[in-house]
Formats: sequence, C-alpha cells, structure tokens
Amino acid sequence: MAETAESKQRVCLVAIDGSKHAEIAVKWFKDNIYKEGDHVLLVHAIDHRHSMAYGSVAMMPGNPEAITQQFRGEEKKAEHVMVQYKQKCIDMGMPAEILKAYGEAGEAIVGVAHDKKADLIVCGCRGLGTIRRTIMGSVSDYVVHHSDVPVFICRHD
Repeated sequence: MAETAESKQRVCLVAIDGSKHAEIAVKWFKDNIYKEGDHVLLVHAIDHRHSMAYGSVAMMPGNPEAITQQFRGEEKKAEHVMVQYKQKCIDMGMPAEILKAYGEAGEAIVGVAHDKKADLIVCGCRGLGTIRRTIMGSVSDYVVHHSDVPVFICRHD
C-alpha cells in the first residue's frame, strides 16, 4: 500500500546552539508546528575550523596539546547544550532526537536536513542588521537560500 501524506511521519529539523534565539525557536516549533508522531531532530552544529582559525589555538602553531584541549572543550560544550535541550524536550512532552553535526552551521543544518529527508527546518535568528549580516554572514540566511524544504525563521527582538 502506498504511503499517503496523512500517514507519512513528518521529519522536522530544529537548529539549536544554546542561545536564547534557539530556545525560542524550539518553543515556537512546539507551540505552532509540532504534531504528535512527528520525528523531531534537534541539530547542534560544531565548527572546529572556526575556533582553530580565530581562537587561542591559532596563536600556538604546532602545539598539539592546545589543539586537543580546544577540541575537547568544544565537544564538552556541545554535549552540555544537547543534554539541556533533551531535557527541555522531555519537559515539553515532545520526543526528539538530538544530533551533532560538524562544519559551518548553515551547511551542516542543510546537510542533515537533506540526509535525514527533513520535511521542514526551524531556526532562530539573531536579528542582525543588513550590513552586519552581509559582513558576518547569517546561518538563517544560508539555510533559507540553500534548503530544498520549507524553512521557518523565528525572529525575536
């Protein structure tokens, strides 16, 4: 029997990073989009390359111990964020799978959405102005322009 639109389990990806914007996005998703039976994926992206290029490690070329410590610190922070969001989802009565992805956040989010065949993506927005967003880049901008599924941006001022 062919799967109908009503019987297909939706795969909903929500980007998390530990910020208040991500927290608002998760709550907004739960209150406005979530339906019982959805497969909810909370995705936390880690870009070790960014910290290696701009963090304290860049000042210590050839120091493998510093690189290892930086890497472990970022992994520990990521685990903390993931545990927090797992508990928030339990408290909200919303089962969720928490995933860690590596690389630049926008690329990682779009990549996981593609790999997991997500039906939609939800992410927060820092509310950067046009100039700052153009100079610094924006995860939500990247996701909107590169995703092949609907994207909901939760903006909060």
